Amino acid sequence: MAKRVTLCSATLGEDGRWEPPLGPLYIASALERCGVEVEFRDYQLCDEASPFTAEPLVEQLAGHSQFLLVSCFVDMLPVVLEASRRLIEMRPDTAVILGGPGPTAGAAQIMERFPWIAGIVRGEGEETIAEWVLGAIESRPSAAIAGMVLRDGDRLLDGGSRPRIASIDQLPAPAYHLVEWDRYTHARVITTRGCPYRCSFCDVAALWDNKAAYRSLEQTIDEMLFLRSQHGRDAIAIVDDTFVLDRSRVEDFCRRMIEIDSGVEWGCFGRINLMTPKLIELMERAGCRAVFYGIDSGAPRILKRTIKSLKAETILPTVRESAQAFDKTEASFIWGYPFEELNDFQRTLELAGECSLLAPSVNVQMHMLSPLPNSPIYREFGRDLLLPEPEDARWLLLPQVLLDSRATQIRDTVQSHPDLFPGFFNLPTPDKVLKRQHLEKAMEALDRTIGNTLLDPAVGTLVEEDRPDLERALLSDAREPEDRIGVGLAVGFLRRVRRRNKQRSYPFEGNRGAAMVRQRNGGLA
Repeated sequence: MAKRVTLCSATLGEDGRWEPPLGPLYIASALERCGVEVEFRDYQLCDEASPFTAEPLVEQLAGHSQFLLVSCFVDMLPVVLEASRRLIEMRPDTAVILGGPGPTAGAAQIMERFPWIAGIVRGEGEETIAEWVLGAIESRPSAAIAGMVLRDGDRLLDGGSRPRIASIDQLPAPAYHLVEWDRYTHARVITTRGCPYRCSFCDVAALWDNKAAYRSLEQTIDEMLFLRSQHGRDAIAIVDDTFVLDRSRVEDFCRRMIEIDSGVEWGCFGRINLMTPKLIELMERAGCRAVFYGIDSGAPRILKRTIKSLKAETILPTVRESAQAFDKTEASFIWGYPFEELNDFQRTLELAGECSLLAPSVNVQMHMLSPLPNSPIYREFGRDLLLPEPEDARWLLLPQVLLDSRATQIRDTVQSHPDLFPGFFNLPTPDKVLKRQHLEKAMEALDRTIGNTLLDPAVGTLVEEDRPDLERALLSDAREPEDRIGVGLAVGFLRRVRRRNKQRSYPFEGNRGAAMVRQRNGGLA
């Protein structure tokens, strides 16, 4: 039997940015090192890519090999399951293996309820999938494999956990030769895998067993220079779950980038409690142009309840320092916690309003809580899942599958298995209608400001010209937190319009930023 597999990254691009998906490319390299031919397909490049229907993915995977490996996040998992069913109907000898953050949390339950799936990789996948593929190609008898749940006739074989890969350096470089570089706008690299923090709304820490594994700075910088010199990518996203975990390591990285005058501009995921003025200044000198902060709440009680390890009074000073140093700072907030009182929400709204006064350097995001399947909040409150309401649509973190008429088949799958897809639902939260009304006022301010580009000649200049004076004037007229958020979003939107007209953008820059689904960087992710 030929040593050949089809490997698909079933993720979506965002806001006009397309970056090669690192996790699947690491998987491809691991398989190639074992002598396996990899046919790579990247769903984000499909013109019809959608989270609402399986047809585009089915079409993109036409002609796949017998062994079909599909990586996805939680937002695309229902589509991947339905597409897999249809592909197997057309070619019954297909063995579909899933991996990535999407199926990891509910691997055993997915295997029980969706009998057409041959196996699921949990967590890091390089060693696991190579072991399975070689066994399948050589038609070895079925046996449990660490890091996988496998189907063997009518029974499931759960191999338990596989130890973490101790050193990322031992992995072969991502299989960049498999991608069409002219179809991507940016590149990405990792310097660590994992996060030791235990924020209760997040499922990243559980995915990585609350541990971080580090990559050598030499190898990381060499890869960034390779991406710049060989593929012309001088804007690179560092997609570690938290890049700044080890401050001395980040300082060392920055000094090396400054010393070699790398010419690379980069963005990263930061953390408010780990940043200092000295570190921010050093990062800026080293080429950092964008940073993403998961701030999540402005209320001390909520920060404590979600185990955020963050003091509310440190947030705004750090955001201000970041806005002075970096071209773009994404400030992401979450509302709709089941224990969030109205006054907690108002504290968050006030802080988001203060951050919005720093637009367009700061872009504020306001997301409803998404109860991700492996998060402590879901484990505590998961029995209280609610269907989202139409009025929630603009605040949902995951695609509006339960509200969109295009998603009939996918919606049925999600509604039939809420415990597998809780992120598409909401949780009860006190005074939800009042909270939403406050946010709707922000959207009215956004629409009003954008509309003024057609009615007010001065505001209209922001479509074509950089006018910091006019931006400051618009923001200074916004007195209430809701108005500040709306005007700030409008100012940021108009800057993105100007940059797109000039074909210029930075890593992590976007209307929803990098928070859509955090770009986990290992396994089959």
